[in-house]
Order: sequence, then C-alpha cells, then structure tokens
Amino acid sequence: MPRVMESKDAISSKEGTLYITIDGKSYEFAEIVKFDATIEYIKADVKRVGSRMNGSKIVGANGKGNMTYYYHRPEIRAMALEYLRTGKAPIFDAMLVNADITSAAGKQTAIIKNIVPDSTLIAKLDGDSDDVLKDEVSFTFDDFDLLDQFKTIN
Repeated sequence: MPRVMESKDAISSKEGTLYITIDGKSYEFAEIVKFDATIEYIKADVKRVGSRMNGSKIVGANGKGNMTYYYHRPEIRAMALEYLRTGKAPIFDAMLVNADITSAAGKQTAIIKNIVPDSTLIAKLDGDSDDVLKDEVSFTFDDFDLLDQFKTIN
C-alpha cells in the first residue's frame, strides 16, 4: 500500500523567522509578510546529430526574489539614502528559518547572500486603501547556503 503523507507534516508558511544582516549587524525582521528567493537556471541549447530533440545544459544561474514587509521598517530606506549620498550600494543578507514544530520534517535555515533590491519605497499615502502600508520589493542575489535542511519523512 502506498504511503500517504500526514497532513501535520506539511510545512506552514507562517511558521518561521527572517533576519537581515546589513554591514555585519543583524536585525530580526518581524515586519515581514512574505519572502521568497528562487534560483533561475540559465540554459544553452544542445543540438545533436542523430537526435530530433534539442537537449539543454545549465551554464549559469540567476538569483531572484521578492519580499513584502510592513512599511515602518527603516533600514531599507536608510540604505537607499546612503546610496544617494555616498554611492554605497544597498546590499544585505537574509537568513530565513522555516520551523513548523508539528512537522516531522524539522526545520530549514537558508542564508540568501548579497541581496540587491530593485527599488525602494521612499514615501507613501493611500486614502483609497483600507489596508496598512506595506512595501513590496523585488531583488536579486548572487549566492545562498543552507545551514540545515528538512529531514526526509519516512
């Protein structure tokens, strides 16, 4: 009989923590609403004699992501102002911990390195909205590491 995954082992997307590190100083980013980081592979076509199908070979990768957080967090805007005044680029690292204690998978800790935001929200008012102010930022990154990974559930 095939094994069926137990519902409790699905990882809740709300069970976790995000920390950012700017110039060696770490901040718990409790204001985070959403964070995702993805590797997109760069592929070259591989054409072969004797085959009617083209193959693919990975020849590089790009790191891309998005984050949404409550607007009152000052560090991201401070980096934008520092860039404008001094030319120092806004770059930071993030550590994301997925830790749902109900899952037998355990926890995963990922470090996303050298995050460069695509934009920074400087000021915002919205008289039409019944929501609170949030900032949505796309970003790129150039490295990552996994400090610990989910366990295989048997």
